[in-house]
Amino acid sequence: MLRLVLATLWRVLARRRGQAPTLVPEDPADYMFGDVAAPAQGLAADAIPVAKTPPGGYRTFPPRVLDGCSEPLPPSAPDLRGVWRVYKGLLRGHLERIEQCGDRVVITAAGVIHDMRADGSLQHGVHDVSEPTGRPIAVVAEFKGGRMNLRPNGGPVVVVSRWRDGSEMVWRYGIFVNRLRRVSDPGDARTM
Repeated sequence: MLRLVLATLWRVLARRRGQAPTLVPEDPADYMFGDVAAPAQGLAADAIPVAKTPPGGYRTFPPRVLDGCSEPLPPSAPDLRGVWRVYKGLLRGHLERIEQCGDRVVITAAGVIHDMRADGSLQHGVHDVSEPTGRPIAVVAEFKGGRMNLRPNGGPVVVVSRWRDGSEMVWRYGIFVNRLRRVSDPGDARTM
């Protein structure tokens, strides 16, 4: 668990020093999100195949995974949809896209795609890699108390948590707390 936190921190800090570029979603539709509180008229989350990180990570920001999904978010789920950039905290500059539909969440950032069901089960959690060239991970995701919590290997300790604070998102990664703002378009994503 500590290795995962340190590896991710190292990767993000290396990007901040200019050693690795931050990829930006170029499709303007990535910066818009529909009303998933409306009755489902499109695809259910189960109808969309689970996405995985391609070998070696992605080189251009991949297309949205949950396009066409209209299943409402559960009442316990914070609405984290959108493209976000850390503006305050150790991971300042980190950019991520979060998609949600039903209890399904897809976080695309730093070369990886983490596709999960936030149902509290290891079976439906993240089964991917910690970074594009990293080791395999298995993580339980769940919505609890207005937060999305992640527990590696289904253990009792919440290592990562995301929640809304007004128009901002708070992302706790281990002991580090970061504040994020929603990004409005590709130009904004490159200049923030």
